[in-house]
Amino acid sequence: MTVTDDRRTPAGLRRANTAAALRAVLDEGPLPRADLSERLGLAAGTVSRIVSPLVVAGLLRELPALTGGGGRPRVPVDLVPGARYAIGVHLGRQRTTAGLVDLRGRVHEVRTHERGPGPVDQLLAGAAELVAALRKEAGATPVLGVGVATGGWVEPVTGVVVDNEALGWQGVPLRSLLTEALGTDVPVVVDSGARAQATAEVWFGCARGAETSVHLFTGNVIDAALAMGRRVHTGARAAAGAVGHLPIRASGPACACGRRGVLQAVASDRAVTEAAAAAGLVDADADFARVGELAASGDATADALLRERARHIGAAVAHLVDLFDPGLVVLSGGVLPYADEVRAEAARLIGRSWNPACVKATALGPHALAASSGALLLASYYADPLAYEHLN
Repeated sequence: MTVTDDRRTPAGLRRANTAAALRAVLDEGPLPRADLSERLGLAAGTVSRIVSPLVVAGLLRELPALTGGGGRPRVPVDLVPGARYAIGVHLGRQRTTAGLVDLRGRVHEVRTHERGPGPVDQLLAGAAELVAALRKEAGATPVLGVGVATGGWVEPVTGVVVDNEALGWQGVPLRSLLTEALGTDVPVVVDSGARAQATAEVWFGCARGAETSVHLFTGNVIDAALAMGRRVHTGARAAAGAVGHLPIRASGPACACGRRGVLQAVASDRAVTEAAAAAGLVDADADFARVGELAASGDATADALLRERARHIGAAVAHLVDLFDPGLVVLSGGVLPYADEVRAEAARLIGRSWNPACVKATALGPHALAASSGALLLASYYADPLAYEHLN
C-alpha cells in the first residue's frame, strides 16, 4: 500500500490532515472538534470537513455534548474500534497464528494451525485458510488487509523473507505468494516478528509515547527491534535487530552459522527444548511449552534450564542497552515468566547507573502474535487512511 503525503496538492494535504486527525483521536480521544483544531493547527472548518466523512463512514462517533463553562456545547468525537478489522498472521516454526484485530489493536478472534516446518506452499495454503475463516467471521465489518510477521531477516519493502532459520526459508517472496493465495483485492504487509512486536507496542502497547524503545522477542527465533517514537528502525539491508548470532558464551552448542555460544544456539525455544530432551525431561519432538509446564509444576531441572536461558537473555539486554541506551526495553515470548531473572542479569552486567525497571513485559496480552502481526497493517492504515478508505 503506497502512502501519499504530498502537501503541495489539495488531495495530498487532505490525506495528511485526515491521517493526523485519526491518529490524534486514537491517541487522545475522545476529543471535541475545537480541541482537534488546536492540536492539529487547523481551522475549525477544515477540521469539520475532515471529521464529518469519518463519522459518516462509521470510523468516528459523536458523543454527548459537553456543557458548562459557557459558550457553545462541545461535541467530542471518538474512534469506533470495531468499525474496521485487520487480520494478523504470524508464521512460526510450530504453528500459524491468525487473528482479527480492531482499530485499537485489540484481538477479537484467534485461529491457529498446529504444524511443523514444511514446504512454503503448504504453510501459506494453511495461512490462507485461516484468513478466509476470519474474513467470514468479520461478517459485514470491512477487513482492511493482512499483516504478516515471521522470524528472522525480512525485507518489508519487497515482502521477501531473506532468511528464517527456524522454518528453513531463504529468499521466499512471502508477500507476493500470500497475495496470490488470498486474491489481489487484499492488501498484504510483511515484516519481521520483532519489528511487528515493536510496531504494536509503540502504537497500542506499553511503548506508546516512549522516545526510544528496544523490543526483544524470544522464541524459536530471537530477534530485536529499535523504535524511535513510532518509527521502527529497519536498517540499510532490512537486517536490523538480527541479534540471534550475538556471542553470549565462550563455548556452547554450535549454531548453523558455525559459531558457538551465540544467543540463538543457547537461548531460543528450540535450544532449550533440545537441552531438556538431552536431560531426559521431554521427548525429542516435544514442544517448548512442555518445558514450561514442567518448570511450573516444580521440576527443578526444567526450572534451571529456563533460568539459565533468562540469564542469557539478560546478557543480550545488557548489550542492547549499551548500544542504544533506550528509555524502555520490552520483552516478549517464552521468557516472560522469568523476566525478573532477565532484569537481574542485565543489571549485574550494566551496573548501578541503569534502572532495571525500564525492562517491561509486553502489554499485548495472550494473543500478542496476532496483535503484533495485525499492527503492521494498522500502522500502514494510520499512516494514510485514505489509501484504504473511499470517503466523500
